[in-house]
Amino acid sequence: MNWGPTGTARSMVTFDPDGLTWAQRDGDACVVCHKKWPRPRVRVGRLPDDSAVLACADCAEALFPAPLAKVVAFPARF
Repeated sequence: MNWGPTGTARSMVTFDPDGLTWAQRDGDACVVCHKKWPRPRVRVGRLPDDSAVLACADCAEALFPAPLAKVVAFPARF
C-alpha cells in the first residue's frame, strides 16, 4: 500500500466524487474496476467528506504497490 517514509504510516488519497458511481461512493463497488463481488475491502482513499473509498485487493495493489523490503545487515562475525 502507500507507505510513508517511516514504513508504517499510510497516506490517503482524496478522490473526486463526481467521477464515481453511487456504488463506488458507498463502498459497494471497487473504485477502479467497478467489481461488486466479492465486495471491495481495501481502503485506498477517501472522499472530501471523509467517507472511505474501497478497492478490491488486485486494484489496491496496482494503485499502491507494496513497499520494498528493508535491507537488514547481518551481524559481523569476529
